[in-house]
Amino acid sequence: MSKIGLKLLLTGLCVLASKPSLAQAVEGHGRDKLKMVVILSRHGVRSPTWPQARLDSYSVQPWPQWSVPPGNLTARGHQLLKILGAYNRISLIEAGLFAGHGCTDAAASYVWADTDQRTLESGQALAEGLFPGCASAVHGLAQGSNDPLFHPTTAGVTPDEIEGAFVDLEARTKQQSGSSAAAPQAELIQEVQNLLLDCTPKKSCSPTHIPQTPLLGAETTAVRGKGDHLVDLNGPLALASSFSEDFLLEYAEGMPLELVGWGHVDETELRRLLPLHTDYFDLIHRTPALAKIEASNVLFHIVQTLQQGIEGQPIADAIGPVGSKLVLLVGHDTKIASVAELLGLHWHLDGRSDDTPPGTQLAFELWQDTRGLYSVRVVVAMQTIPQMREMLPLTLSTPPVRETLKLQKCTAASQGCRWGDFRRIADAAINTKAVQPQPSK
Repeated sequence: MSKIGLKLLLTGLCVLASKPSLAQAVEGHGRDKLKMVVILSRHGVRSPTWPQARLDSYSVQPWPQWSVPPGNLTARGHQLLKILGAYNRISLIEAGLFAGHGCTDAAASYVWADTDQRTLESGQALAEGLFPGCASAVHGLAQGSNDPLFHPTTAGVTPDEIEGAFVDLEARTKQQSGSSAAAPQAELIQEVQNLLLDCTPKKSCSPTHIPQTPLLGAETTAVRGKGDHLVDLNGPLALASSFSEDFLLEYAEGMPLELVGWGHVDETELRRLLPLHTDYFDLIHRTPALAKIEASNVLFHIVQTLQQGIEGQPIADAIGPVGSKLVLLVGHDTKIASVAELLGLHWHLDGRSDDTPPGTQLAFELWQDTRGLYSVRVVVAMQTIPQMREMLPLTLSTPPVRETLKLQKCTAASQGCRWGDFRRIADAAINTKAVQPQPSK
């Protein structure tokens, strides 16, 4: 069975089919009340993070020019997130969490963003959609500084744990290269190489079509990382993953089709190539030992924030003030993938498994039943490729795609997990040595 087929099978076993919108999901849960939501969000559409010269060194044609510096949120990315924020608003009004008038919802919400331009601006865009006409601060540390919520240090992690994470990644990388998934993955990598060489079925490659830095010719290998990257991958998969993501960004940015993959990447081809990105993420962010170090800190703070919502009293290391109905954490796809791995969560949305395109949201919804008991429902949501490409409005009848995810070993509570079970599962997944205090602005 291919890796993609295995993911689909696992998704079918562990993920409940979602309702099309939060409002429709509420209909089937009697008188349960939504009390609070903590959303871990990816930033919106950005430009590639590599400088133009580095990108061009891998291709025989220059890559498209972007209107913003490398890695920055674009104006279109801002607008797409504003649309998503507006959908969040109407969905939360329908669910009864937001009042929907005045600025009381903004006053009962808290936005914390990572320190990159793309995350700070993404927080602002989401807030504009969520709270139209209202002042809503986007909290965070100074731009360019390190926020341990999104980029934890390894000060408390033992060298043996770091070495163990490297060994696990190395073993999984070698296992993947020898599995049934290796052949289709190699075929997709070759397709990316052909695009870089400007080779198509109608245009054969010649010996002169050799870029300064060829994509193929080396194996994908695990290496010890630098900075906040404990370990990393070198080789064709890592490179092809990055380029497939760049094609998605070009497409979502609304670039003319003759510029997307130099005119060779339409939606069908894009969907063929994107599994390279999820395969890479599966290794680098869903290797269990890596995820335990990378995501323990943010999951710990999410749990503390939900606990504060239950108790109605200040809790150490909770994010946002007591009484917050919505806490929005704006970071990166890396955190969504690694948090999902800690909790054993998988999804299949818009035809792709475990993908985290721009604007993806992993929401932790805190519900209370008529007996006063709390439960947590974990929901993943994202705009589809056509919704991003066409910048389509989102409504309760035309929502983003969503799935309500099932945590194993939970006592049934509608589609959710009893609070005690959720807390036990999360606490068992968290490496407390990787936890750091929540910084304040």
